[in-house]
Amino acid sequence: MKNELMRTADFIFDRLGAFSIDGAEINASSGRTDEFNVEAGKFSLLRTTFNTMLSIKVISGSRKGTSVTNNLERDSVVKALEQAVDSANSSEPDQAEYIAEGIGEHYFNLGSGECDLDGVYTLLNDFLGGYKDKYPTIEPYGLITRYNSGSALYANTNGTAVRTDSAAYRHSVTVCARDGELVSSMNGFGFAENKLGVPLLENKAMQRLLADTEKQLRTVPLDGKFVGSLLVAPDCLAEFIYYVISNCVADAPLISGSSPWIGMLGNAVADSRLSISYDPLDPRVVCGARVTGDGHLAERLDIIKDGLLTGWALSQYGAKKTGLKRGGNTSGNIVAGLGDKSFNEMLGGIERGLLINRFSGGTPAQNGDFSGIAKNSFLIEKGKITDPVSETMVSGNLLDMLKNIADIGNEAACDGDCALPWMSFGGITVSGK
Repeated sequence: MKNELMRTADFIFDRLGAFSIDGAEINASSGRTDEFNVEAGKFSLLRTTFNTMLSIKVISGSRKGTSVTNNLERDSVVKALEQAVDSANSSEPDQAEYIAEGIGEHYFNLGSGECDLDGVYTLLNDFLGGYKDKYPTIEPYGLITRYNSGSALYANTNGTAVRTDSAAYRHSVTVCARDGELVSSMNGFGFAENKLGVPLLENKAMQRLLADTEKQLRTVPLDGKFVGSLLVAPDCLAEFIYYVISNCVADAPLISGSSPWIGMLGNAVADSRLSISYDPLDPRVVCGARVTGDGHLAERLDIIKDGLLTGWALSQYGAKKTGLKRGGNTSGNIVAGLGDKSFNEMLGGIERGLLINRFSGGTPAQNGDFSGIAKNSFLIEKGKITDPVSETMVSGNLLDMLKNIADIGNEAACDGDCALPWMSFGGITVSGK
């Protein structure tokens, strides 16, 4: 039985004969979000919202036209189709534009059902009733749980129709610590899960967040500057890896020719222990994409394998523009291989350095140079965590960091989107602000 999204696709494709176009594709979604909000330690909001999106792309000759609407009423759909055709007629030709070859019909069920409202209330209320016993100075600034459920469809005129139903809980936590007039900086994290799991106070990432935030009440300024090690938390590591991918292996730098890794496929770009993939199919990823936005079934993409550059995070458009191979996906679901060191072993190997939980800085230069502020961070001296430091500057080169890995953790932290270990790097400049 066809759902509304599939009937909308049929409606659009049936009307294409009235226009002079060569092909078309749609990306459509329809869903519901149930949201709980806690502000300043009290329940403040419970709401349900509905969302619909339809994106139409048409190709006329080698001209592309697109349009977007949030209304699936037939008059609105017809208007959106006409806008896409008008856009194509006025655009410049681009031989790399295309509609993907047909891959038939596919259906994926990544979750369904209604939100467990009682379960969410219990999850948040138990946290509010229990955090003060272990973390007396913590103040929860905001707790948000959203249950996103719905259906998505990619379809094109070459016979592709891929429908995905999904449902997942996404939790977002923001806290600070307060002791009299002393107040820490804000700290937070988020994670996703298909079903409500362990209580928040038993979540390892939450425990570390709360304990670290309390320690940040009394920070000390770093005196001077040194070159040492950087012990990077998994969430922060994801940010650094995203920078590398966007600078080196994505559409924009490869099409423009600015990537420092052009011509490096098959060559070493990192320490031989490092392996990085985009993998929305990993079972630890919650509701990972099963189809790319341009109409290909999603596959695991190994970007770096044993230190060697093995793949490009290219869309089909990027592949056509560059002559390079299309990537299996561009999902952003980073999965990294594990090392052989525990956290304590990694820490014990650092003579002097910084443990960094968050990084605040501008976009790194194309060659990988970066500089920014280390947030919620701690000084490491002779293998031990010593003082929490006030905002401290770190700088280095991301590409050099990949070649200068000291240790890789033997356990992955999984937030529903990525699965990454702790990792330490040498040769980083750390300086007082």
